[in-house]
Amino acid sequence: MINVNILPVALDQVKTDEWLAGKHPYHYQWNAYKLISEAFKSNQTLCLFLITPTGSGKTLTSYAYSMNTGKPMFGVYPTNELLADQERTLIEEYEKFGSNRVIRVDSKALDQWQIDLELKRHSQTLETLLNYKPVLLTNPDILFYVVFGLYPKIHSLRQRLWELVGSYRLFAFDEFHLYNVKQQADTAYFVGASNAINSNVGRVFIFASATPNLEMVNLLRDKLGLWVEVVESHPSDSSNARIIAHPVNLKLVPAELSRWQGLQALDESFDQIESFHKQYSDARYVAIFDSVAAAIGAAKRFRNAFDFDLVGEVHGLSSTTMRQEALVKKVTVGTSTIEVGVDFKNKFEKDFLTLEARTSSQFIQRFGRIARHHKSLSIPNEVLALVPRYVYSFLAEKNQFNTTLTRDKLRELIEEAYRKPQDFKGYLAKHACIEMIEATNLVLGMFQPDTQPRIKEEITKVIENLTGKNYSEAQTERSKYEDEFILKPLLTFRGNGFEAAIIDNRHEDIGFPVKRYNLIFLLRRGIFQELEEKTFMATLDNIETEKSEWSYDVEREKLFAKLIKSSPQELLGVYSFFKLTGLIDDSEKTRQVWFEIPEENITGKVGKVTTFKDLEIKTNPRIPTRLLQRTINRKNFVAWIIDSHPQAIKLGRALPPLFEIYELKIIQPGGRPRSQSWSIAFNQDAFFLDSLYWNLKK
Repeated sequence: MINVNILPVALDQVKTDEWLAGKHPYHYQWNAYKLISEAFKSNQTLCLFLITPTGSGKTLTSYAYSMNTGKPMFGVYPTNELLADQERTLIEEYEKFGSNRVIRVDSKALDQWQIDLELKRHSQTLETLLNYKPVLLTNPDILFYVVFGLYPKIHSLRQRLWELVGSYRLFAFDEFHLYNVKQQADTAYFVGASNAINSNVGRVFIFASATPNLEMVNLLRDKLGLWVEVVESHPSDSSNARIIAHPVNLKLVPAELSRWQGLQALDESFDQIESFHKQYSDARYVAIFDSVAAAIGAAKRFRNAFDFDLVGEVHGLSSTTMRQEALVKKVTVGTSTIEVGVDFKNKFEKDFLTLEARTSSQFIQRFGRIARHHKSLSIPNEVLALVPRYVYSFLAEKNQFNTTLTRDKLRELIEEAYRKPQDFKGYLAKHACIEMIEATNLVLGMFQPDTQPRIKEEITKVIENLTGKNYSEAQTERSKYEDEFILKPLLTFRGNGFEAAIIDNRHEDIGFPVKRYNLIFLLRRGIFQELEEKTFMATLDNIETEKSEWSYDVEREKLFAKLIKSSPQELLGVYSFFKLTGLIDDSEKTRQVWFEIPEENITGKVGKVTTFKDLEIKTNPRIPTRLLQRTINRKNFVAWIIDSHPQAIKLGRALPPLFEIYELKIIQPGGRPRSQSWSIAFNQDAFFLDSLYWNLKK
């Protein structure tokens, strides 16, 4: 085990009355504010990158100009948990100034607004909200659904939505390091297209992150020629500087994370937690794991050490009620849902953090969860980091990795120690132009015939500069994708898209028991019974009768928990209905899950994104899934296959740790499988894999 003391971080403040009333900004905040003001004063487009540690005031930096001027703005957040957390913070701040209204818009919020406003569609609901010109907090999915014209039914409404979003002049993209290459390309197009339509108005696009994204800087500054500024915070040794990150005692433990043995590493080092508890009996704990199974297992381990009621869980199988209660308990165990979604202060305070870190950005992000604020209890901050063995070995060999480090030095070492995962840069050249031409065709319809040529020429330059494809080439590619029924899956923001609707009968959650969750996880670990759709809906009716306070939740599930349709362009819906009664314990072997396809169905389809029929999904040990098999078998999938095992691709191509690629078995005529296992990926993941270079066998 490596032990190291991480020094605190303090920032100097600027004495000025021109920022937020009653507040003194840090130097980087004041520099950012002046740049934003200059952009609006000079009517220019500014792309502003804020690179500063977690907890150093990125939120106030991004919204200060809007608070002072009342200017409406878009805040875009990668997770709904972070969205909800920021809503609470910003409503309070904006109320102090009375300058604008803050509205949160994620899928669930749109559901509720739609019901309250008595409208029929999300798109109509969003239009109504945008007409208020509020400070609108949303996620990338909803913003890009507008930009790329994905809201269905009414073409004129799609154009009005684009125009409403385009009327905003201030955008903040928080935790931008979490964006994948598709989201980065979509953002770059939106920024470039907005500037191309009218470059003579002030616009500011803020990209905030604790870790820099140099690729996005390259896209905006070098490819599009936009005004880009990078503003970083710099620690200060001054006695008057304000502390933004308190001291931390960091313990690093090697773990076989590639084999999903983080829980085992926790168990082997749990004496560190027990020792801390003996010394500080009032200490509070938080643990962040990548998988739901590991989080549930970790919660059990903590319950063995503490009272059962002192431990709470926050993950995909937790209801809203369970999550809210879990965050204030002595021990909170969760997944990435709390990685960027919760500020552990006030009633959420924590002293001891346990984390899994498969990538450097994951380490930096999770490490920054605690020690951000002065606490009510004088208990030191401690972090137990479970890192890959190769990372541990690298850090152990570094002579300078001794007893004390600054946070900047820690970040430098962590970024050097970790292997960089695949970033799928080829997506930009191979597939992004199709998305961009789709959005361009929508945008051009908003302008009069005499204006269209100029707009087309300017946006075409954006597409060509970003992707290398001109308008004609991109249009030809788009038509090809549409003919092959793979256009809509490219435009969406979904990965594999496999969900099941479940009634959670584990009796571990007092909240709403109906959820939609990852089908593959349930097949691997779930103890369940398949339900007919009518039985599932009847159960919803019974729940509504018994618990009227859940009527809204019931209405939402009746609307969205519908069996998926067979067309390859149908991406919303569930594949089966389950009554979940338990999960396979971590001490037991989980089920193996794979797909099968007849050999004749893959001819000419290897190594490219296309459609596949007659798939089956299998498990070992086998479980009764007759209804699921029927749905899978009739579904026409957009997918990508190749004759290599998933593990070989994951290792050989350095795929991100949680990338979803599955084993595929080819069934020969006569019913016997080929001896060699293949790989299959679906929807967005299929396009990502297709963007890599493959030396395909002829």
